[in-house]
Amino acid sequence: MKIDFDYEVSELTRYLKSADGYLDCEKIVLANTKRQLYNRIAIHTIESYLKELQKYFEDKSVINKGNEESVNYKYAAGFLNTINNTPYWHSWGKTTD
Repeated sequence: MKIDFDYEVSELTRYLKSADGYLDCEKIVLANTKRQLYNRIAIHTIESYLKELQKYFEDKSVINKGNEESVNYKYAAGFLNTINNTPYWHSWGKTTD
């Protein structure tokens, strides 16, 4: 199964615009990642998606530098960097709230 990148980015962006700080951004990204796992998307597909998402939000934070949203994009990119550099990230991604 494939991830609709454009749809996911639009959803994440909508939530990130109204997020209040780093922890909110982290929760938004984590909820999105958990949804991909719940939908039984293959781990390698999610990993590619998360790397692409990190690059997208890094670019978005540079483009929007000085705007309020750029901070939340930067937070999202930072958390995605953590996920992308954590071995076995999917083990904690499968935990329930």
